[in-house]
This record gives sequence, C-alpha cells and structure tokens, in this order.
Amino acid sequence: MKNWMKQAPPYEGDQPYLYLAFAREDAGRVWKLLRPLLARGCRVWYCVGPAGSAEELLRRQERCKKAALTVVYLTDALCADRDSKSAVLVNQKYNRPILCLDPDEKDRRLSMNLRETVPHVCLYQLPGGEWESAVLHAEGFSQDILGEPIRIGNDGALIKRLTLSFCALALLLAAVSFAGFRVFGWFSPAARDELQISDPVLQAAVRQALGGGAITEERASEVSFLRFRELPESWEALSLLPALERIELPQQTLLDGGELPDGDYVIELGGGDGA
Repeated sequence: MKNWMKQAPPYEGDQPYLYLAFAREDAGRVWKLLRPLLARGCRVWYCVGPAGSAEELLRRQERCKKAALTVVYLTDALCADRDSKSAVLVNQKYNRPILCLDPDEKDRRLSMNLRETVPHVCLYQLPGGEWESAVLHAEGFSQDILGEPIRIGNDGALIKRLTLSFCALALLLAAVSFAGFRVFGWFSPAARDELQISDPVLQAAVRQALGGGAITEERASEVSFLRFRELPESWEALSLLPALERIELPQQTLLDGGELPDGDYVIELGGGDGA
C-alpha cells in the first residue's frame, strides 16, 4: 500500500464526505489529485484492494452508498477491480451523484457500465487546477463536505521543523554559494531542488532514481524504486515519495543490524555496490 495512505487515511466519521474510487495501481497518480482536496478540507473516504471478509465488504458498500458524491478515477485498472466497480455501479443504480475523472483519451464507459449521462472531466485537457474546480462544482458536492484542512509530508511536519536558525544558515550558505559562483564558477546554473531531503544518503538515492537533476515534487511522485549502497541515518523523507514500493538495501549492512524503514515496502537485498 502506498505510503501516503497511512498519512491520509480514509475518512470514517459521520459528517458528509465524498467517495474516491481508484485502483491500487493508480495510487501514485491519484495522490496528485487528492492532496489539494485534502488541503481544502475535503472529507474523502476510499478503499483499496479486495475486502478481507464478507463483513468488511458489507461495511465498504454501506460507506459507498452514504457518500454525498462519488468521484471515479477511471482507468483500465479500475475497470478490472471488481469490488470498486461494483460499489460505483450500486451508487449509479440508486442515482447517487457520480463524477468521472479521465486521465487519458480512452473511452471506458462501456467497460465500466456507466450511463451516458454520467459527467466526465478530461484531466488531460485541463491546465492547472481546473479539474479541482470541476469537482468542487459537481452535482452532490456541497460546503458540508469541507472540514479541517489536512497537510501532508512536505506541507506539514517537515516545514514545521524548520527553525529560524536554520533559515539564517540557509541564507548564509546561499550567499556564499552565489559569491562562489560569481567569483570562482563553483556551481553550474542547474535547477534547484523543490523538496528538501536532509539525509545525504537518502537524497543521493532519490537523485539516482531520477537520473540526476532537481528533486521536484512532481518528479519525486513518480519514484517507485530506490537503491542504497549504505543505510541512511533517517528514513523520514520517504513520506515525500508517495509512489515508492521497492527498496534495495545492502545485505551486509542489514546483517550488521541496520534499521529498516517503516511502511509496506518490498525490501530487496543487494551486494551494496550499487550495481
């Protein structure tokens, strides 16, 4: 399960909420859409993967039917997800408001058994945050769905940990770096990192996964695999990588008692030479 799902669990309260239907395979892309909604305070309930029992399946169906609005991230993976497809079609049967988000030009209405009257938002045609406006103005959406804003990862805990002394030090380093560039040509004018990863080992692994260049929020959201030659001192910044699934660690370091990262990651053992 993607790391962001632990930081932004589905809403389980009694206040109005929307149901976000998506496939497990699309979790990394869905996070880009979900994050701004959470920042607005939208209460969002979702479920991923097959239900573990008949009781859990029944509970999921009840939560789906109680949603004020169903938002569907419509992909081939979702069409193949029997439980999610069934939940969406039950809401359609009872004429509950539904809005589909299409990530590409493929028409999946028949595959999903959706009515022609179900509105669709073509994400690939909309610039900026216009898709967000479409959700906020969809039938079934109301101010009652909005609660307390939720900040995740780089927007929350990490920023709060920045202190005035660190900011002063950063400004000083920036001034020294600029002077060094102007006088000695120390640095090339490469794009700056948007995401600040304090642990140098973890930062190097992320940059290697990206093939070099700046570590931006958009690029980091696509990282699904990291390889390490040595263990970092802190795994905290993994929260900035919502699509991360696999981590290769040096076998010898683990034998020496190294600490594993928290989360549902697939851990692979390597020789530690980076090959």
